Amino acid sequence: MKIAHEVAMFDGLIAESVETRLRQRIGKDRMDLWFGGDAKWSQIGNNVIGIEVASSFIADCVSKMFRDDLQAAVMEAAGIHFGFQILVASPSEATLTQGEPPNQTSQDVTVLATNPSKFPKAPHAELARQVAKKRAHAAVEQKTKLRVIRNGDGSDLDSNRGDASARSGDGDNPHRASVDIQVERLIELRRENERRWDEFVAGDHNRLAYTAAEMVLERPGQINPLLIHGPNGTGKSHLAIGLAHKLRMTYRMRRVLVLTAEQFTIEYTESARGGGFANFRRKYRDVEAIVIDDIQFCLGKSGTLVELRNTIDMLLRDRRQVVLVADRGLNELSGFGADLYARLSGGMACGIDPLDAKTRVEVLKRMCAKSQVDLSSASVQTLAIQCCGDARVLQGVSHRLIAQQRVVGRSLTDDEATRCTLDLIRASHPIVRINDIEKVVCEAFGLEGKTLRAKTKCQNVSQPRMLAMFLARKYTRTALSEIGDYFGNRQHSTVISAQKKVESWIETDELIGCRRGQVAVRDMLKSLEASLQVG
Repeated sequence: MKIAHEVAMFDGLIAESVETRLRQRIGKDRMDLWFGGDAKWSQIGNNVIGIEVASSFIADCVSKMFRDDLQAAVMEAAGIHFGFQILVASPSEATLTQGEPPNQTSQDVTVLATNPSKFPKAPHAELARQVAKKRAHAAVEQKTKLRVIRNGDGSDLDSNRGDASARSGDGDNPHRASVDIQVERLIELRRENERRWDEFVAGDHNRLAYTAAEMVLERPGQINPLLIHGPNGTGKSHLAIGLAHKLRMTYRMRRVLVLTAEQFTIEYTESARGGGFANFRRKYRDVEAIVIDDIQFCLGKSGTLVELRNTIDMLLRDRRQVVLVADRGLNELSGFGADLYARLSGGMACGIDPLDAKTRVEVLKRMCAKSQVDLSSASVQTLAIQCCGDARVLQGVSHRLIAQQRVVGRSLTDDEATRCTLDLIRASHPIVRINDIEKVVCEAFGLEGKTLRAKTKCQNVSQPRMLAMFLARKYTRTALSEIGDYFGNRQHSTVISAQKKVESWIETDELIGCRRGQVAVRDMLKSLEASLQVG
């Protein structure tokens, strides 16, 4: 009994040491995300550390991404005679992904090939050799039916199917291919998780969308589906991915899927060709929350839209959270069809405008602090205000500042910061021409190309013409007379009158009729400015 007690204490010590060393290697956040509080660490068999996780899918992901780190942690904690196994909680799905130490002879494990010189001498290595002699008389072998799904060289093994199954290739196993796709998706998700919820900067331009995301966090599945839309570089994807990350952390959700509409379409097409709809639907419908970015990619793809609608239907019925991201508003997604459009209308659609000046200053300040760029607050504010409302431009400016600071080897002066980023800031402001304004206004109001130049004074033409003149005055350096000549040989006084009229509409929140119905003039101007990439 004394020997058994000593062995049990030593087993716990080794397993705890391995867990601690792995946490030091991969960091607390990654450890909590992939192993969390549900993973069980123990010593099983002879010189084997067992890590029990919730499912074979998680086991496969862990073995792909943390194989080397786990191997190193075991080496550092227990020595070269120890190996590790990744198991699943259910005995019917228990998974062995890596094997026992090199001196084992079992055929149901894989051999860990290690180089002891790479690691420091384990503090428990000598004690391990002493306890190993006593283990044969005291330890009770854990009898769990293990199905080997992956070994070190990537082949598939199954102790219940015999040697013939072990020799089968990857192409003969559709489940294996599906698992590989899932693993690659989660690896990509891990990269995307750099955009965390607490790193998102809320401002006036995104207040509604941020509030809606907070409401989703309070009661997932209540506001469903949530559509976040806006121009490029406004933080739509950051907010959606941050929301997914927060759902995992807050509610311990294990199945939160983040992908793009292009990935959804590709996998749907591959499933249609290979007849693997069952695995495809299981993957996208057996989730607790799903985030689909660039949803506009599905426009015009009838088969994908049908599958997307059915997937969203099932998730909504089960009160699973659905978050969609698009570069255009709900009214411009009518090509989805009446059914899917109605489902999106029944949720909540929130627009995000280009970053306002205050938000740009805060974002650039955070980027400089994170990159340790020593720059005065006045210089940061000047650069941020001069940039356009695209967060990617701010990222490019911060990269330029990092490089310039390394070149000079000291803190940058205000003049140096301005000169090294001047070309980026100028390039971020597109050159707007009158014909560009005419084009976006005609598209927004459903008018033919040269309608605004016509002599007609009917309201459905004169109001869009006034908006076009207002934008031409604001974003071009064209003279009043030239603007009047362009829009039907009108006097410069007509242009001045149009500008004052639009300003009065903005002050009184006037509505204007367009192809989407009655829209506030303020909102219409924001939409036009987003199309012009200005504002």
